[in-house]
Amino acid sequence: MKNLNLIGACWCMSVLAACQQNELLTSGEADSLALDLQASVFQGSALSRTATQENGASDFQEKDSLGFFMPDEELQVKWTLAGGEWKPGQTVNWKDKINEYTFCAYYPYSESAVSRAAIPMPDLGTQTGKLADIGAFDFLAARTTTSYGANSGVVSFTGEAAFRHIYALVSVTVKKDLEKENVTLDEMVFEGDGLFSRHTYRFGEEAEQDGMQAVGGSEKSRLAFSYEEPVAVESGGYTAVVLLNPAELEEALRFTIGYRRDGISYTASTTGMGNTFEGGKFYKYTLKLTKEGLKLVGNAIKDWDAQTMPDISVEETPVE
Repeated sequence: MKNLNLIGACWCMSVLAACQQNELLTSGEADSLALDLQASVFQGSALSRTATQENGASDFQEKDSLGFFMPDEELQVKWTLAGGEWKPGQTVNWKDKINEYTFCAYYPYSESAVSRAAIPMPDLGTQTGKLADIGAFDFLAARTTTSYGANSGVVSFTGEAAFRHIYALVSVTVKKDLEKENVTLDEMVFEGDGLFSRHTYRFGEEAEQDGMQAVGGSEKSRLAFSYEEPVAVESGGYTAVVLLNPAELEEALRFTIGYRRDGISYTASTTGMGNTFEGGKFYKYTLKLTKEGLKLVGNAIKDWDAQTMPDISVEETPVE
Protein backbone atom coordinates (compact mmCIF):
# COMPACT_ATOMS: atom_id res chain seq x y z
CA MET A 1 0.00 0.00 0.00
CA LYS A 2 1.52 3.30 -1.09
CA ASN A 3 2.08 5.92 1.65
CA LEU A 4 1.56 9.57 0.76
CA ASN A 5 3.48 12.02 2.93
CA LEU A 6 1.26 14.85 4.17
CA ILE A 7 3.78 16.63 6.41
CA GLY A 8 3.82 20.23 5.27
CA ALA A 9 1.53 19.45 2.34
CA CYS A 10 -2.14 19.50 1.35
CA TRP A 11 -4.03 17.16 -0.90
CA CYS A 12 -6.30 18.63 -3.52
CA MET A 13 -9.48 16.88 -4.62
CA SER A 14 -11.38 18.00 -7.69
CA VAL A 15 -15.14 17.62 -7.47
CA LEU A 16 -17.56 18.35 -10.38
CA ALA A 17 -21.31 19.14 -10.57
CA ALA A 18 -24.07 17.44 -8.50
CA CYS A 19 -27.11 16.08 -10.35
CA GLN A 20 -29.61 18.21 -8.46
CA GLN A 21 -27.49 21.29 -9.00
CA ASN A 22 -27.11 20.64 -12.71
CA GLU A 23 -30.80 21.34 -13.08
CA LEU A 24 -30.13 24.92 -11.96
CA LEU A 25 -27.01 25.55 -14.04
CA THR A 26 -26.18 25.73 -17.69
CA SER A 27 -23.24 23.68 -18.94
CA GLY A 28 -20.97 26.71 -19.03
CA GLU A 29 -21.97 27.81 -15.54
CA ALA A 30 -21.34 24.31 -14.15
CA ASP A 31 -17.80 24.33 -15.50
CA SER A 32 -17.08 27.75 -13.99
CA LEU A 33 -18.45 26.72 -10.57
CA ALA A 34 -16.44 23.52 -10.20
CA LEU A 35 -15.42 22.95 -6.57
CA ASP A 36 -11.85 22.03 -5.61
CA LEU A 37 -10.71 21.09 -2.13
CA GLN A 38 -7.57 21.20 0.03
CA ALA A 39 -7.33 19.06 3.18
CA SER A 40 -4.76 18.59 5.91
CA VAL A 41 -4.76 17.54 9.56
CA PHE A 42 -4.10 20.08 12.30
CA GLN A 43 -1.06 19.33 14.45
CA GLY A 44 1.10 21.35 16.78
CA SER A 45 4.19 21.09 14.60
CA ALA A 46 3.36 18.90 11.62
CA LEU A 47 0.51 17.71 9.42
CA SER A 48 -0.46 14.07 9.83
CA ARG A 49 -3.51 11.85 9.97
CA THR A 50 -2.91 9.36 12.75
CA ALA A 51 0.06 7.92 14.61
CA THR A 52 1.70 5.09 12.69
CA GLN A 53 5.22 5.51 14.05
CA GLU A 54 6.54 5.85 17.59
CA ASN A 55 7.33 9.53 17.03
CA GLY A 56 3.72 10.23 15.96
CA ALA A 57 4.48 10.85 12.28
CA SER A 58 1.92 9.43 9.86
CA ASP A 59 0.60 9.45 6.33
CA PHE A 60 -2.65 9.11 4.42
CA GLN A 61 -2.76 5.77 2.64
CA GLU A 62 -4.32 4.36 -0.49
CA LYS A 63 -8.05 3.60 -0.10
CA ASP A 64 -8.53 6.04 2.79
CA SER A 65 -11.97 7.65 2.46
CA LEU A 66 -13.47 10.89 3.77
CA GLY A 67 -17.10 11.92 4.23
CA PHE A 68 -17.99 15.45 3.04
CA PHE A 69 -21.17 17.51 3.51
CA MET A 70 -22.20 20.30 1.19
CA PRO A 71 -23.97 23.29 2.84
CA ASP A 72 -27.58 22.54 3.85
CA GLU A 73 -27.22 18.94 2.62
CA GLU A 74 -27.76 15.87 4.83
CA LEU A 75 -26.41 13.33 2.35
CA GLN A 76 -22.64 12.93 2.33
CA VAL A 77 -20.18 12.74 -0.55
CA LYS A 78 -17.48 10.08 -0.33
CA TRP A 79 -13.90 10.86 -1.36
CA THR A 80 -11.40 8.01 -1.74
CA LEU A 81 -7.64 8.17 -2.19
CA ALA A 82 -6.82 6.05 -5.26
CA GLY A 83 -3.75 6.16 -7.44
CA GLY A 84 -2.41 9.12 -5.48
CA GLU A 85 -5.51 11.27 -6.11
CA TRP A 86 -8.70 11.92 -4.16
CA LYS A 87 -11.69 10.83 -6.21
CA PRO A 88 -15.33 11.72 -5.41
CA GLY A 89 -18.14 9.22 -5.31
CA GLN A 90 -20.43 11.79 -6.91
CA THR A 91 -20.11 15.30 -8.27
CA VAL A 92 -20.79 18.54 -6.40
CA ASN A 93 -20.60 22.22 -7.28
CA TRP A 94 -20.69 25.68 -5.76
CA LYS A 95 -24.17 27.16 -5.53
CA ASP A 96 -22.89 30.56 -6.67
CA LYS A 97 -19.78 32.74 -6.77
CA ILE A 98 -20.95 35.35 -4.27
CA ASN A 99 -22.18 33.96 -0.94
CA GLU A 100 -20.28 32.25 1.87
CA TYR A 101 -21.15 28.61 2.66
CA THR A 102 -20.15 26.17 5.41
CA PHE A 103 -18.66 22.78 4.51
CA CYS A 104 -18.06 19.86 6.91
CA ALA A 105 -15.99 16.69 6.57
CA TYR A 106 -14.87 13.73 8.66
CA TYR A 107 -12.62 10.64 8.60
CA PRO A 108 -13.02 7.67 8.33
CA TYR A 109 -15.95 7.49 5.92
CA SER A 110 -18.95 5.48 7.14
CA GLU A 111 -21.60 4.14 4.82
CA SER A 112 -23.97 4.15 7.82
CA ALA A 113 -23.90 7.94 8.18
CA VAL A 114 -27.42 8.90 7.08
CA SER A 115 -27.07 12.53 8.13
CA ARG A 116 -24.53 15.04 9.40
CA ALA A 117 -26.11 14.77 12.85
CA ALA A 118 -25.41 11.05 13.40
CA ILE A 119 -22.05 9.92 12.04
CA PRO A 120 -20.90 6.55 13.47
CA MET A 121 -17.50 6.71 15.16
CA PRO A 122 -15.11 3.72 15.40
CA ASP A 123 -15.70 1.26 18.25
CA LEU A 124 -12.87 1.87 20.73
CA GLY A 125 -13.84 -1.27 22.62
CA THR A 126 -12.36 -3.43 19.85
CA GLN A 127 -8.89 -1.90 19.82
CA THR A 128 -5.87 -4.18 19.73
CA GLY A 129 -3.35 -1.98 21.53
CA LYS A 130 -1.04 -2.14 18.52
CA LEU A 131 0.39 1.06 17.10
CA ALA A 132 -0.06 -0.17 13.54
CA ASP A 133 -3.83 -0.54 14.09
CA ILE A 134 -4.49 2.96 15.49
CA GLY A 135 -5.37 4.30 12.04
CA ALA A 136 -8.41 2.01 11.90
CA PHE A 137 -9.87 3.67 15.02
CA ASP A 138 -8.80 7.30 14.62
CA PHE A 139 -11.59 9.84 13.97
CA LEU A 140 -11.13 13.34 12.59
CA ALA A 141 -13.53 16.18 11.79
CA ALA A 142 -13.32 19.59 10.12
CA ARG A 143 -15.50 22.49 9.06
CA THR A 144 -14.85 25.69 7.16
CA THR A 145 -16.88 28.67 5.97
CA THR A 146 -15.79 30.22 2.70
CA SER A 147 -16.93 31.61 -0.63
CA TYR A 148 -16.01 30.81 -4.21
CA GLY A 149 -14.03 34.03 -4.54
CA ALA A 150 -12.04 33.56 -1.30
CA ASN A 151 -9.70 31.01 -2.85
CA SER A 152 -10.62 30.71 -6.53
CA GLY A 153 -13.21 28.02 -5.96
CA VAL A 154 -11.14 25.95 -3.51
CA VAL A 155 -12.70 24.75 -0.23
CA SER A 156 -9.71 24.63 2.12
CA PHE A 157 -9.64 22.42 5.21
CA THR A 158 -6.21 23.74 6.25
CA GLY A 159 -4.73 25.94 8.95
CA GLU A 160 -7.24 26.60 11.70
CA ALA A 161 -9.90 24.81 9.62
CA ALA A 162 -7.81 21.64 9.23
CA PHE A 163 -8.97 18.17 10.26
CA ARG A 164 -8.58 17.58 13.99
CA HIS A 165 -8.28 14.39 16.02
CA ILE A 166 -11.39 13.92 18.15
CA TYR A 167 -10.09 11.14 20.41
CA ALA A 168 -7.22 11.33 22.92
CA LEU A 169 -4.18 9.13 22.24
CA VAL A 170 -2.42 7.25 25.06
CA SER A 171 0.81 5.27 24.78
CA VAL A 172 2.17 3.13 27.63
CA THR A 173 5.62 1.53 27.44
CA VAL A 174 6.66 -1.03 30.07
CA LYS A 175 10.40 -1.46 30.61
CA LYS A 176 12.38 -3.69 32.95
CA ASP A 177 14.88 -2.30 35.43
CA LEU A 178 17.77 -4.71 34.85
CA GLU A 179 18.82 -6.16 31.52
CA LYS A 180 19.48 -9.60 33.03
CA GLU A 181 15.93 -9.92 34.41
CA ASN A 182 13.44 -12.17 32.66
CA VAL A 183 10.19 -10.19 32.53
CA THR A 184 7.06 -11.19 30.60
CA LEU A 185 3.62 -9.60 30.39
CA ASP A 186 0.37 -11.54 30.77
CA GLU A 187 -2.15 -8.68 30.66
CA MET A 188 -2.64 -4.93 30.33
CA VAL A 189 -5.86 -3.25 31.48
CA PHE A 190 -7.15 0.32 31.07
CA GLU A 191 -10.14 1.32 33.23
CA GLY A 192 -12.07 4.60 33.34
CA ASP A 193 -15.73 5.55 33.28
CA GLY A 194 -16.99 5.53 29.69
CA LEU A 195 -13.54 5.79 28.11
CA PHE A 196 -14.39 3.13 25.51
CA SER A 197 -18.15 3.64 25.05
CA ARG A 198 -19.61 3.99 21.54
CA HIS A 199 -20.39 7.47 20.19
CA THR A 200 -21.68 9.19 17.09
CA TYR A 201 -20.46 12.56 15.84
CA ARG A 202 -22.68 15.53 15.04
CA PHE A 203 -22.13 18.55 12.83
CA GLY A 204 -24.52 21.18 14.15
CA GLU A 205 -25.80 24.34 12.55
CA GLU A 206 -22.94 26.20 14.26
CA ALA A 207 -19.44 25.05 15.15
CA GLU A 208 -20.29 25.22 18.86
CA GLN A 209 -22.86 22.48 18.31
CA ASP A 210 -20.36 20.04 16.80
CA GLY A 211 -19.32 17.12 18.99
CA MET A 212 -19.71 13.57 20.23
CA GLN A 213 -22.96 11.98 21.35
CA ALA A 214 -23.02 8.81 23.49
CA VAL A 215 -24.82 5.76 22.11
CA GLY A 216 -27.23 4.46 24.75
CA GLY A 217 -26.50 0.99 26.08
CA SER A 218 -22.91 0.97 24.80
CA GLU A 219 -21.19 1.93 28.05
CA LYS A 220 -17.72 0.42 28.27
CA SER A 221 -15.17 1.44 30.87
CA ARG A 222 -12.60 -1.37 30.64
CA LEU A 223 -10.25 -2.41 27.85
CA ALA A 224 -7.98 -5.40 28.48
CA PHE A 225 -5.25 -6.99 26.41
CA SER A 226 -4.56 -10.57 27.49
CA TYR A 227 -1.68 -12.46 25.97
CA GLU A 228 -2.11 -16.21 25.49
CA GLU A 229 1.65 -16.46 25.22
CA PRO A 230 3.43 -14.16 27.70
CA VAL A 231 5.09 -11.23 25.93
CA ALA A 232 8.77 -10.76 26.67
CA VAL A 233 9.81 -7.29 27.77
CA GLU A 234 12.98 -6.64 25.79
CA SER A 235 15.54 -3.92 26.43
CA GLY A 236 13.40 -1.37 24.54
CA GLY A 237 10.28 -2.26 26.50
CA TYR A 238 6.79 -3.23 25.34
CA THR A 239 4.31 -0.58 24.20
CA ALA A 240 0.51 -0.52 24.04
CA VAL A 241 -1.25 2.38 22.29
CA VAL A 242 -4.95 3.17 22.67
CA LEU A 243 -7.44 5.89 21.81
CA LEU A 244 -9.79 7.18 24.52
CA ASN A 245 -13.01 9.15 24.46
CA PRO A 246 -12.18 12.69 25.63
CA ALA A 247 -13.11 12.84 29.29
CA GLU A 248 -12.67 14.49 32.66
CA LEU A 249 -13.20 11.54 34.98
CA GLU A 250 -14.40 11.72 38.57
CA GLU A 251 -11.93 8.93 39.36
CA ALA A 252 -8.56 8.75 37.61
CA LEU A 253 -7.86 6.21 34.91
CA ARG A 254 -6.53 2.99 36.42
CA PHE A 255 -3.84 1.12 34.53
CA THR A 256 -3.00 -2.44 35.61
CA ILE A 257 -0.51 -5.00 34.37
CA GLY A 258 -0.08 -8.67 35.15
CA TYR A 259 3.48 -9.89 34.63
CA ARG A 260 6.12 -12.39 35.66
CA ARG A 261 9.63 -11.66 36.84
CA ASP A 262 11.95 -14.64 36.93
CA GLY A 263 8.96 -16.99 37.03
CA ILE A 264 7.07 -15.22 39.85
CA SER A 265 3.73 -13.58 39.02
CA TYR A 266 2.91 -10.01 40.04
CA THR A 267 0.31 -7.34 39.45
CA ALA A 268 0.88 -3.60 39.55
CA SER A 269 -1.50 -0.72 38.99
CA THR A 270 -1.55 3.05 39.07
CA THR A 271 -4.04 5.87 38.99
CA GLY A 272 -1.22 8.34 38.42
CA MET A 273 -2.07 8.89 34.77
CA GLY A 274 -4.67 11.41 35.83
CA ASN A 275 -8.33 11.93 35.08
CA THR A 276 -8.32 14.40 32.19
CA PHE A 277 -7.86 13.34 28.56
CA GLU A 278 -8.45 15.95 25.89
CA GLY A 279 -9.25 15.21 22.27
CA GLY A 280 -6.30 15.68 19.92
CA LYS A 281 -3.69 15.32 22.66
CA PHE A 282 -1.10 12.55 22.98
CA TYR A 283 -0.34 11.25 26.48
CA LYS A 284 2.79 9.11 26.51
CA TYR A 285 3.90 7.13 29.56
CA THR A 286 6.89 4.92 30.30
CA LEU A 287 6.67 2.52 33.24
CA LYS A 288 9.90 1.06 34.57
CA LEU A 289 9.68 -2.16 36.57
CA THR A 290 11.86 -2.17 39.69
CA LYS A 291 11.93 -4.28 42.83
CA GLU A 292 10.19 -1.44 44.65
CA GLY A 293 7.45 -0.99 42.06
CA LEU A 294 6.72 0.85 38.84
CA LYS A 295 8.12 4.26 38.05
CA LEU A 296 6.10 6.17 35.48
CA VAL A 297 7.64 8.91 33.31
CA GLY A 298 5.83 11.14 30.79
CA ASN A 299 7.24 12.36 27.47
CA ALA A 300 6.00 14.70 24.75
CA ILE A 301 5.52 13.89 21.07
CA LYS A 302 5.77 16.91 18.76
CA ASP A 303 3.40 15.66 16.08
CA TRP A 304 0.47 15.79 18.49
CA ASP A 305 -0.53 18.43 21.02
CA ALA A 306 1.32 16.44 23.67
CA GLN A 307 1.09 16.46 27.46
CA THR A 308 4.19 15.91 29.62
CA MET A 309 3.25 13.90 32.69
CA PRO A 310 5.00 13.85 36.12
CA ASP A 311 7.04 10.95 37.50
CA ILE A 312 4.95 8.63 39.67
CA SER A 313 5.99 5.71 41.88
CA VAL A 314 3.65 2.70 41.94
CA GLU A 315 3.81 -0.21 44.38
CA GLU A 316 4.34 -3.75 43.11
CA THR A 317 2.13 -6.52 44.52
CA PRO A 318 3.05 -10.23 44.30
CA VAL A 319 0.21 -12.52 43.20
CA GLU A 320 -0.59 -15.06 45.90
